[in-house]
This record gives sequence, C-alpha cells and structure tokens, in this order.
Amino acid sequence: MAIPKRLIMKNALFIALSVFALTLFSCTKTGRVTMNAMRPAQITLPSSIEHFVLLDRTESDKKSHVDIIESVLTGELPQEDKAAVQRALSTFNAGFQTTPRFTATIASERLKGNNFTPALPQQLDWKQVDELCANYDAQAIIAVELFDTDFIITDGKRKTKRTVGEGEQKREIEVDEWYAKGISNVVFGLRVYDQVNHRIIDEQVFRRTNTFEGAAASKAEAIVKLIGKSEATARLCEAIADDYVHRIAPMPIRISRMFYRKHKKAPAIEIGTRFADVNQWKEARQTWEDAINSADMKRAGFLCYNTAIAYEVFGDLETAIKFAQDAYTIYGNMEARNYVAVLRSRQNDERLLKEQQ
Repeated sequence: MAIPKRLIMKNALFIALSVFALTLFSCTKTGRVTMNAMRPAQITLPSSIEHFVLLDRTESDKKSHVDIIESVLTGELPQEDKAAVQRALSTFNAGFQTTPRFTATIASERLKGNNFTPALPQQLDWKQVDELCANYDAQAIIAVELFDTDFIITDGKRKTKRTVGEGEQKREIEVDEWYAKGISNVVFGLRVYDQVNHRIIDEQVFRRTNTFEGAAASKAEAIVKLIGKSEATARLCEAIADDYVHRIAPMPIRISRMFYRKHKKAPAIEIGTRFADVNQWKEARQTWEDAINSADMKRAGFLCYNTAIAYEVFGDLETAIKFAQDAYTIYGNMEARNYVAVLRSRQNDERLLKEQQ
C-alpha cells in the first residue's frame, strides 16, 4: 500500500521542525540569576516618621452582662478578641523588623474603641496621642480601633473517591464523607496618627472572609478537624496586618532574571557564565561586553542582553537599559524588549524609594 504524498510531506515537516527545535535547545541554554531589591510602599509617609506605636484600641465599652450574652450567642471565648488583635499587632511588629524604613513598639496600654457600630470611633485626642508617642519615643501611632468577628459552621455529607488495595488489587471506590465548613468573618478598622503634624494619615476598615474545612468519615470527626474560631480569626487578622505593613513600608524582595548561559557559536557566553556562577560579575560583564562586536547578529544580541543583566546586578540601571535597548533595536533580541520595560519599571520604583526614605 502506497503512503499518501501529503502524509510523507507532513512527516518530513514534523521531523524537520523537531530537528530544528532540538538544535535550538542544544545550542542555546538559559539560566536565572536572583538579586536583592526593594519594593516601594503604596503610600508615602512623612519623612519625620521613624518609629510607630502599635496600639490596641478595642477594649470593650459594654456592660459586663451584655458581654456575657453576646459571648453565649456568638460562641466567643473570654479574651478571644484581645488575643486576635494582639496577633495582628505582633504581625505588624514583625513586618517593621523586616523593613529598613521603620521600627515599632507594641503599646502595653489597651484603650476603649468602638463595639457598637461597624464604623470607626471618634479619633483619639491629640493630647493623648502626644503622651503615647512621648512614652514610646515615636512619631506616629497605628491603632486598631474597630474589631468584630463571627464564625458560621455548616456541615454535610458528600461522595468522594478513595483508593483502596495495593498492587493489582488497587482501585478507586466511592464512599460517603462528612465535612464541616467554618466561614470566618472579620471587620478590622485602623487609623494612622501622625503625631508630628497632628493629622490622620490613613484610616481603613477591612472586611475579610475565609472558609475553612474539615473532612472525615463521621460528622463528629469532621467538626473536630475543623479549625477553631479563635485560630481562624487570628489568621485573618495576621493576613490583614501583613498586607497593611506592605502597604505603608518599603520591603526587601528577591527578583529573578533570565540570562543566556551558553551557545556553541559564541564561547564567550559560557566563559562569562562561569564567572557569574562564582559571583565574579565584573569579569562576567567584561567578557560578554568585549565579545559583542566580534559576534554575529544573533549571538551579539545574546551577549548584549547578558551585559545588561550584569549591569543590573551592579545596580547600574541606566547602563543596563542602554544595553537592553541595543540588544533589541540593533541585534533584534525579542526578550530584550520586555526587559527594557522591566528595567524602566524598576527605575520608577527606585525614584519612589528615594522619596520614601
């Protein structure tokens, strides 16, 4: 039986493309380098602020018998809210230990806030702000002033697949499974007081919800496996605090960049890579840069791109942009076009970071 001509051509094309892909893969290999950088804050705070007081302003203002009734209705344990807010303040404090811009202290005082409505209470008196900041040698206060939670539990039964047996006897069967779901809701309000200028810098009310689940062969076991209300609430509070620290404080980050490790038609790429592998980036940059003019167009694009990476490693973003632009405009390296945009974005971040010092 004769093989159709179109099938022969299709197979020939497939083989040709496969050989091309294998050749390309074998000729050009890429790697990644990571480096330290700073991510600017979303909000630029006054340069006069260096140290924060972290304040819990959620002490109950209700009568004791009202507290007892609410605890029975909501299932809250004594001091549960206080513990959750303290977890949030500890997360704030840990975040400020990470950033080089600010430091913080958790206040030992616990002040009254709003326990009646889903709105922030009247702001602190500035005399009180002055006293607190003087006591803790601070210039600003981050106060948690509104806090409310609930935790709704539902349960049910569903079908699930389970693997049983071993070896040739191994198979999947359908079984009943009980589940318990806990829906945790948190309302978390805060204000930032600028003591130096006597003004409110920021105020936010966050509403967060998360669903937790436990599953088991029986309803009782599923409920036992479900996270407790206090822990679910504390985790949401920690997430809110962590997000907020990243909102107001510049943070160190690790960034990753692709570079060309080797090419059989450009030995200088691999030589420079060996220098880079042992953190001799000056020698790597010089090797790649010196080889650009003697390489053909494509390999010159690789070398030019790598040179841009090396300049970024040294923090010279302006020169890195120049070489990345040349890699694209002169030598047609398409990866370099995106890299130029990345470098310009990082330049903008650097300018913003200078304003946030």
